[in-house]
Amino acid sequence: MNIPEHKVLAVIGKSGCGKSTLIRLISGLLTPIKGQINIAPSQRVGVVFQDPRLLPWKTVFENVALPIRNQSKTEQKKIVREVLDLVGLSHTETYYPLELSGGMAQRAALARALVQSPDILLMDEPFGALDAITRSQIQIDFESIQQHKKMTVLLITHEVNEAVRLADRVTVLANAQVLETLDIALDHPRAVTNMQVVQYAAKVLNLLTHS
Repeated sequence: MNIPEHKVLAVIGKSGCGKSTLIRLISGLLTPIKGQINIAPSQRVGVVFQDPRLLPWKTVFENVALPIRNQSKTEQKKIVREVLDLVGLSHTETYYPLELSGGMAQRAALARALVQSPDILLMDEPFGALDAITRSQIQIDFESIQQHKKMTVLLITHEVNEAVRLADRVTVLANAQVLETLDIALDHPRAVTNMQVVQYAAKVLNLLTHS
């Protein structure tokens, strides 16, 4: 399995097939028993989980600034405000997590991952807990951010439409094995109602159904 630079690879499969294990291995939370994980040329990696994991006693600004807390206060303000603006949270600097909606909390988690300007972004079902309308809007915004930042992204998802909408390549897992990889040869941004998106989604769903 490989992820082309500046592209999005979505990994999809049934529960228990090893999707989230990939994130833990690449992020260093688990050590591989065999095989190799190569990240080149940079090792600046950001991670976004399904649970935002914000510290409840810190403001949005303070949560987002955590990865760069060793930088000067002036530099922190500049960087944090840039990423908060990018994810649509420029008005929430002083909010605490309990004051945020689910979508806002997930945007804050995304901002925290972006604050280090990662070359590689690992996302473990980041929008799975959101309602359909909020999820659709944050997908649109994420597409724009990825195109702007030119990050290499590994997206773990159980949503077929999300995989086809956001990814340049979709890998289907079954029993911890790569069943098939499809290149999604469509320009961004994409609408889930686009007939070609629907056709690709049908192919992925067919693979999942028979895996």
